[in-house]
Amino acid sequence: MSTMRHRSPRVHLVNPLWDPSGGADWRTLETWRLLRAHADVRLWTEYEPAPTFAAAYPIERIAPLRWRFPRDGTLVFIGTYFRIGHWTRFAAPERVVILYNTDQPDRLTKNLRRLEKAGHEVEIVYTSRALRQRHRGQGCVLESPIDVTKFRPSRTARPDGPFTVGRLSRDIRSKHHEDDPALWRALAAAGCRVRLMGATCLAAELADHPGIELLPAGAEEAATFLRSLDCFVYRTSTRWFEAYGRVIMEAMATGLPIVAGHLGGYVEHLRDGANAAIALTTHDAIECVLALAADRARAARLGAAARHDAVVLNTEDLPRRTVALLARDAPAVQPDPDIGTALRYGP
Repeated sequence: MSTMRHRSPRVHLVNPLWDPSGGADWRTLETWRLLRAHADVRLWTEYEPAPTFAAAYPIERIAPLRWRFPRDGTLVFIGTYFRIGHWTRFAAPERVVILYNTDQPDRLTKNLRRLEKAGHEVEIVYTSRALRQRHRGQGCVLESPIDVTKFRPSRTARPDGPFTVGRLSRDIRSKHHEDDPALWRALAAAGCRVRLMGATCLAAELADHPGIELLPAGAEEAATFLRSLDCFVYRTSTRWFEAYGRVIMEAMATGLPIVAGHLGGYVEHLRDGANAAIALTTHDAIECVLALAADRARAARLGAAARHDAVVLNTEDLPRRTVALLARDAPAVQPDPDIGTALRYGP
């Protein structure tokens, strides 16, 4: 008697994969990691991938003239900041998904139109409820996963010395709040050590300031950098809405107490006074950091709670929802009620 073999769903993840410090790039790779056991999942780029990525991951280059591009299964574009080529006219996927993870509605509209003209219906998946609300959408919410085994507290005690506070991000001014130079100067003046990676864009305001170290993005491996801190502080320019802020989740997984601004998708995962401190103003941020520096036991409790919540999200909740949403052949299967119903756009 013959037996039917179950065909694993095929999932194609498309992203430039050009920036080792890019959140969307790492989201692509971590999604690939989560799906590998559940689907035939492949990594694709239309661009030259970063050498560090190309050496470590099975990335395939899209080459339309050679007829090399994703053709079937589920086609997932991670981000909207890059151009989608005309090769999509020749693809015949069962599903097309855009993971919308930066607040760029003009780019989203442009990519939607290109895909629709190619004859595809598109599901929009949002990286946070806050971004979905800004977009006035109704699609599913799926956060950016991280590997909590990579981001974990140091096994050795931090050396004695000043309370070390800092952050990391891409090295662009919009990733930093307008008042951040004043914040860092005040903390350094109060005796804190300040380490900022992805902050050479602040050199005109902070270069050569005693106690403040400015590093380019990627100067240190992210997990190693985070383990050099006692507290993680994060907020962005008022002109930049941080749709999710996976660096905050990485800091939480490292067991750091978090002091964060009150605007951004990351706020959905922070509980003021329980796993983080939410600062409404620069003065609030300074007071929060100095209070933690003065009460190391409270800082440790916040960090432990942050670590717990990051582990639960990234090992129990988020992997299950990622597989349920992306590693299936047809959109008829409904995701969990708390992550909405997929919004579909016809051609």
